[in-house]
Amino acid sequence: MPNHVELEPGQALFLGAGIAHAYLSGLGVEVMASSDNVLRCGLTPKHVDAAELLEIVQFNALPVRAPAARWDAAPGEHLYPARVDDFRLSRFHLVRTDAPRALTADAPQIVLCVRGDATVASEKRSVGLGPGRAVYAPAGEGLRLSGEGMVFRATAGLAHATP
Repeated sequence: MPNHVELEPGQALFLGAGIAHAYLSGLGVEVMASSDNVLRCGLTPKHVDAAELLEIVQFNALPVRAPAARWDAAPGEHLYPARVDDFRLSRFHLVRTDAPRALTADAPQIVLCVRGDATVASEKRSVGLGPGRAVYAPAGEGLRLSGEGMVFRATAGLAHATP
């Protein structure tokens, strides 16, 4: 019996390795640890390896708990806790009248706009983002975030990321 989980806007869910999942509706921001072990179950034109899938996937329903986002040290940043040190995911609600937020990290990061518009700037460049657009920044590249809307930030290596 599969789990059917309904998340409210702003909620998150952590699924460990070997857990098949699908989105039935809505927007989902998914972050995965660095791996070459993605197996697709179907409903895609990409390669599906059914035999390998049956070997790896856990098919028993597990209790599901949606952890609440918590405020982190950076103003306006909601951090989604994960049970791994591979990545960090956070959400920012941007208000145009706010001062630009400084985003620093000792690891690579991706900033994804899901609503409104955002500007991500560094000493080297400035990129405007609308819904569905993202920008990658290498480790050590300090960013300034401004605009109005909602953005997510995924940073590699939780142990090495700073808010």
